[in-house]
Amino acid sequence: MSHFFRAESFRAQGFFRRAQGAYRAALKADGLDRELAFGAWLGLACCARSLGGVAQARRALARAAGAAPAGDAESAEILALEKALIDRAEGYYARALRALAPLLSAARQREDWSAVGFILWAAGGARRFSGDLAGSQRDFSASLAAFRRAGDREGEVYSLFGLGGIARIRGRFARARSAYAAAGRKLGRGRDLFGRAYAHCGLANVLRQLGRLTEAESHYHRSYKLYARLDDRVDLAYVDWGLGQVHLKRGELAKAEKRLRAALEAFAAGREARGEALSLHALAQVLHARGRGAQAERLFDQAVRRSRGAGLRAHLEIFT
Repeated sequence: MSHFFRAESFRAQGFFRRAQGAYRAALKADGLDRELAFGAWLGLACCARSLGGVAQARRALARAAGAAPAGDAESAEILALEKALIDRAEGYYARALRALAPLLSAARQREDWSAVGFILWAAGGARRFSGDLAGSQRDFSASLAAFRRAGDREGEVYSLFGLGGIARIRGRFARARSAYAAAGRKLGRGRDLFGRAYAHCGLANVLRQLGRLTEAESHYHRSYKLYARLDDRVDLAYVDWGLGQVHLKRGELAKAEKRLRAALEAFAAGREARGEALSLHALAQVLHARGRGAQAERLFDQAVRRSRGAGLRAHLEIFT
């Protein structure tokens, strides 16, 4: 049982790889009852999804479903929600939104405002990545209101992240900066290392867009240290991409290319389509500026294909 609670603690802090090891140890331990087995397999699914392993997440979710109490409505809802989140992670945004709708209605009916907030947060992300920016902003705003109604401080942080992201890609930098700063203040120096890393990276993205490159670079490096502690390779790649953009804006093209190629390699390994598209697009700009126009054209075309193939509009984002 101690392995299971260690796993839950690791996952809450963002140590997803460590959590996976502890969940597996819990499942191998003697005397693990059905309820804890359900929780361990579900935890493995959540960790795999967070790390980009959607096939692994689906396998773990199937095992969780097999361990779930028969006829238990709460367990069925939890499984349905995780399946929708995996669909969202794999880029099946319309399918995820269809699955989330009845879960949202049920949560509202029983006045579970934390659940309402979380489901709206998940829907906001699906709408953002599929290009419905206005709908995404509505969902994140409603999510924040629901979390506040529930007194759920952790949930508020992630709704603020959503609002910061959608404001940024719409060019509303003052709103974006305010949202990320508010999230960072709520997190403080608490145990949510992933959240703290995300807050620094999001704020760095806004500062970069505002031309405050030295400040942006400082926040990227603070984010990098936290993500490195978590061994979060995909999110480390987003920091590399951001630093590559800083170098590009300064005209430091060789440094920009090095950072962006490192980001692209990590995104490709993690099958992170949005990151791949953004990195390919930025690399095309760097190579064009370095006089390698033919290579730049090929990378630009790859960026558009990768984005469209994943149902994204990352190739159209000018304020990312």
